[in-house]
Amino acid sequence: MPIARVSTVVTSLLVAAACGGKPSAPPAGPTPAAAPPVNERGGRVFDQWRRDPGAREVALDKAPHDWRLKNLYGWDLRGAAGVYGPKYQAKPYVLARDWLAGTETVEQIVAILKDGDPDGGQPPFGPVLDDAALTAVATFIVDVRDGRLARPDWIWTLSEGTPGNYVLNPGADPARGAALFAERCSGCHGDDGTEIAIDDGEFTLGTHARQKAYEDWIKILNGQPGTEMGRQVVGPDGRAMAQEILDLLAALCDRTKFPRGAATGDDVADGDPRCGAYLR
Repeated sequence: MPIARVSTVVTSLLVAAACGGKPSAPPAGPTPAAAPPVNERGGRVFDQWRRDPGAREVALDKAPHDWRLKNLYGWDLRGAAGVYGPKYQAKPYVLARDWLAGTETVEQIVAILKDGDPDGGQPPFGPVLDDAALTAVATFIVDVRDGRLARPDWIWTLSEGTPGNYVLNPGADPARGAALFAERCSGCHGDDGTEIAIDDGEFTLGTHARQKAYEDWIKILNGQPGTEMGRQVVGPDGRAMAQEILDLLAALCDRTKFPRGAATGDDVADGDPRCGAYLR
């Protein structure tokens, strides 16, 4: 059975198949019809594996949130030590394993994902994902852990007891981020980020990024599962990619340039710590 595509009213950041999904630079690279890089695919499978072409429709013995990898290990891949852990958002389904503190090889991670981890509570993904998808996820995990891709802690820092439980890191260039947005995002989201409703109209691009950058970093890095949107950063290594993502998120902290628009949810108030000094 084909895996369902996301609706036109998207439920996450930077989504629209019509955008083509790739930054305009560098000019060389795969055509839009080509398969994404393995670690890009892996990040999308980690986010929402049900929308991957390699996923299989089978009956699951757990609730859907217990089968979504980003729920089991958090948007920062750190499990109970991360943003979904008991010190922060306290999600009841998060597992103990911190992938960013591990030393496993790609092959070892594939085995854990495929066969499950009874002691750690992770179900086996072998029945629902093919070997190529599992290898892609494992490669994504190792590349983030080892800094070949952007690490979340290079973009935002956990913050116990504050809204969202994170703060953007210092060192961003919001002006550069605004230029990147104009180049890579405005074609779909509009010049002010209000063209696409997010989460059934609760957010615009700006209000979502100002409240959930702990989630949005991974969308910018890998694209949106189930759409043609791919990686929106072109830096040559993880540090450069992290800087581009941080610059974009800092730019989206400007409530005038990227307003609430028709969103039904609230925007952040003056002094909200998530954007820190970037909030305008």
